[in-house]
Amino acid sequence: MNSMELSNYLEKIRFGRNVSQEEFVSGIVSIRQYQRYKNGDSVIPYEKIDQFAEKLGISTKKLLAEFEREKGTQYTKINQFYNAVANNDYKNAINLKRELDSDLIISEEGRRYYDHANIVFRYYSRDLTLEEVIQKVSELIDYPKILKQQYYTDVEVLILSFLLSVFTGRQQEMLLSKLNSLFESTESIMAGDSEYIYTLILMRIAKTFGIKRDYPRVIYYCELGIERGILHKQYYLWEYFFYYKSLAHYALGQKEEFDDSLLRCFNVLSMEGNHAKIEKFTALIEKDFSINFKKYVLSLIDK
Repeated sequence: MNSMELSNYLEKIRFGRNVSQEEFVSGIVSIRQYQRYKNGDSVIPYEKIDQFAEKLGISTKKLLAEFEREKGTQYTKINQFYNAVANNDYKNAINLKRELDSDLIISEEGRRYYDHANIVFRYYSRDLTLEEVIQKVSELIDYPKILKQQYYTDVEVLILSFLLSVFTGRQQEMLLSKLNSLFESTESIMAGDSEYIYTLILMRIAKTFGIKRDYPRVIYYCELGIERGILHKQYYLWEYFFYYKSLAHYALGQKEEFDDSLLRCFNVLSMEGNHAKIEKFTALIEKDFSINFKKYVLSLIDK
């Protein structure tokens, strides 16, 4: 069990019960030792967990069960916050942000995920300049030193994939090459609590390869995203995967594959029924391919 994360949860419960830190640790450990638990410098012995639970007036079994439940609940909210930010759903993002107190986030990985989401939120809200966001995100994951690691959490890779969108030139090429190498051997990426993170990473990599006009790589990452969606029974970002595949097949002169991807993009958008998203993709597709999206798809269905 992660002593730092458990200490964060104890702090949340202590704060919620209006118990001072001095009163909470009194007769159990010193303030200094408690800080060691919080900093991850020392492991909390099980008997101390018993005493902390007793001080809070709950059983150890209930404390640990609620600790795991709360950690999962927080991670889900952070994931929703990040997705709202990424989809420019600012009203929802603001409401979710109000529900999250960064000081009371239990998981260290969850706190990093939240901090990144908040930086991106401030950037999209024009509260941070491009230079400021690059600096803050780089500090958050210790970039570029992080590139020397052999293993990465999914949140670390997510943050690196965000940097693809703000880097240019040689920096972007180096980072894209690194991320591509990670997905050649996915054992380097430690699975996390959200399949949506993995899908978003794949979408960003596919988009960047499209900018680089490496169309076979675009198709590869889009198909990888679709395959993972089928495996996990979720269709997150499929409209992007089929749209990017359409662009790649069109550029490669692959008419049959282009038609198939465009039809599937239409089906995904129709199935979801999000009118704003339908309008967005219709405008993109009609501009990219000089067609009437709906009429073109209907002609394919007629065939």
